[in-house]
Amino acid sequence: MNKLGAYLNLIRFYNPIGFWLLLWPALWGVFIEPGFQLEHFAIVVLGAFLTRSLGCAINDILDRNYDSKVERTKGRPLANGDLSLMQALIFATLIGITCIVLLLQTNSFTIHIVFTLAIPLIIFYPLAKRFIGAPQLILGITFGLSLPISYSIIHSNINADALFLYLACIFWIIAYDSYYALSDLEDDIKININSLPQLFGDSALKVINVFYGLFVLMITLFAFYNGYEILKIGVLFLIYQGYYQYQLGQDHQYIQAFKSNSHVGLVIAMIFFIENQNEFFS
Repeated sequence: MNKLGAYLNLIRFYNPIGFWLLLWPALWGVFIEPGFQLEHFAIVVLGAFLTRSLGCAINDILDRNYDSKVERTKGRPLANGDLSLMQALIFATLIGITCIVLLLQTNSFTIHIVFTLAIPLIIFYPLAKRFIGAPQLILGITFGLSLPISYSIIHSNINADALFLYLACIFWIIAYDSYYALSDLEDDIKININSLPQLFGDSALKVINVFYGLFVLMITLFAFYNGYEILKIGVLFLIYQGYYQYQLGQDHQYIQAFKSNSHVGLVIAMIFFIENQNEFFS
């Protein structure tokens, strides 16, 4: 049972916030147009869980020598010795194979996106923070892909709405992951790991607000352009969330600010479902 717990810790099973933050934009991609089927929904949910699990395993494998030096991550199973590198590699390979089997249940367009964009980015992101001043940008590009990928699973293409929301997601992810990075700021400086808060120093919270504001602006434009009346009201909640997170940031409650973004993703997913999936209410 101890070994099972170590494998579950490797994929952050007991800390699912990353799964939710990956899933919500994926569900936006499912719900922004009518006509999804339950099998599409199941593939997207399971795919989000497996992809996040694989990303966590890859991250811990590549960061195993750094995690032991950071207070928040020194208890991870590779950092504390609960798992060997070989055990983690085998487990990650099994998850990867499962991901591919699930991916093959979709379509050639989706498969092409995943192999040419998603997989290279998932592997590259853990390394990006060693070479790029603001690796949150790479995470935004990578994590946000759940939206166009989920859209393509249903429609076998990507339209302008999906791409517009994908760009909005990138701004949102940069903002919330910067709160996450603020919680590790002192340790990251010691071990020479880059982050947006390091790059902008005392102005970090203001820069986070700019990225979050761009996200809210794009959601607002999307709501008015498409005539989404409920989403127009929902924008007020997004504005409140931005203010609330900023206040948490000023109180140095960075992880709480980060986690509250799950409410943002959930509310938008619910609104898209209500706006577009009328067949479920008829």
